[in-house]
Amino acid sequence: MGNINKIVYFLLTALLISCGASKEEKLEAKQMSEAPVWAKQRPINNMYYVGIAKISKASYSNYSEAAKKMALNDLASEISVTIESNTIVSSVEDNGGFKSDFSRYIEMEMRNDLEGYTMVAEYETGRMYMVYYRLSKQKWRSIQAKRKKAAADRAYTQYSQAQKEIKDLNYNSAIMTLTNSLLELKKYWNEPVYHTIGDEDKRLDIEIRSQLSEMLSEIKLVLSSENIVLNTKNSFSSKVGLKVVNKNGDILKGFPIRISYRKASLPYQATIFSEDKMSKIALDKIKFSKTTTYVKLQLEKDKLLSIKAEDKKMLKFINDAFQTNPILLAVDFELPVIYIKDKTDSKYSHYVKDAVAQSVGNKGFTIVDNLRKSDMVMEINSHENFKNQNSKIQIAYVSYSAVVKDRIKRETIYTISSEKYKGADYKLDVALEKSYIKIAEEIRNNSFGDLLNAILY
Repeated sequence: MGNINKIVYFLLTALLISCGASKEEKLEAKQMSEAPVWAKQRPINNMYYVGIAKISKASYSNYSEAAKKMALNDLASEISVTIESNTIVSSVEDNGGFKSDFSRYIEMEMRNDLEGYTMVAEYETGRMYMVYYRLSKQKWRSIQAKRKKAAADRAYTQYSQAQKEIKDLNYNSAIMTLTNSLLELKKYWNEPVYHTIGDEDKRLDIEIRSQLSEMLSEIKLVLSSENIVLNTKNSFSSKVGLKVVNKNGDILKGFPIRISYRKASLPYQATIFSEDKMSKIALDKIKFSKTTTYVKLQLEKDKLLSIKAEDKKMLKFINDAFQTNPILLAVDFELPVIYIKDKTDSKYSHYVKDAVAQSVGNKGFTIVDNLRKSDMVMEINSHENFKNQNSKIQIAYVSYSAVVKDRIKRETIYTISSEKYKGADYKLDVALEKSYIKIAEEIRNNSFGDLLNAILY
């Protein structure tokens, strides 16, 4: 009997709960039926932008604030963003979908800056909250016109400042001032922007763009020479003059110039800034090449044009106008002429001298037989030692040393000394010759690899 009573109890409880829920739903339905017309059907009014939001109270801790935000977003979505012809945005290639990105940017900015709206009404039930905002189209046009004028005034102030900078040949500053002037108008790139310039009402956006394009296209990097020759006379280093000029040949200062070449065995890069005169830059320790090598000099676009990533698509015309084609400065080497002097009194020392001449010649040096025609003198010494054994085998040891000196200055530039090379034979004379032959083979294959570095660097 007890189990039956429990079942009856649960059934009655469920029935009571069901009846309670039904009453709530009926009340909610009644309240919704009594809702104002705007909550049931969106108003259509040509004089206003409308924003309406309906949200569940249970979904938000501050449902009235959430509804307001949603309603204003709804209102803003009614304000269309059009891209007029003959504007900066309309002239941009749209391969990357920039125009739609820009429209979304304008819409986002508009929502952030929305003003002039009023709350017409609100309504709530037990579960729902509804709010109705609207904004006069005429009022919004007036607000936008004031904002646009203020932006144009700010842009014109910077545009005027840029004119002074151009007159003072402060081009790098003028470029950034004009760029910032154009960015002041960013919210209006999709429409014409007018301002009084001089005595005329002109398109300020087009004036700024045209001046930027013209300035950037005329900037050039000029070198004093198209090639340099490195030799002993200039200690394998040289200086080249460079300057940055406009179309009139006026020298411009403050432009970043990147210098790139292989320095000894490592890549080398440095940035210098142009001066208000012909600048001299030192080029040294350039990696040797038997053929012409090059030093690359180039204006650094990224250092001059500090543009945010989000604006680079729009301002692509700036990059296009600023052509920074690199200048390749040709570099040729004239290696020193070397006279080889054998200071050894031995009938086999010619093996060493001939091998040295071959090895050094293979590295690009010129070998001459006339001392006066040389830049450097290489003195070679061979050192012989003998070891007598009780056996019939004769042992000979030979080593060599070399010193390279500047013929005029007498300064020592390079020295080398070898290990002992062993020769063995029944005859001492043959053993000695074998030692010289071993030295010659080693010299041809492996010696004087660092001679070039010692002279050049």
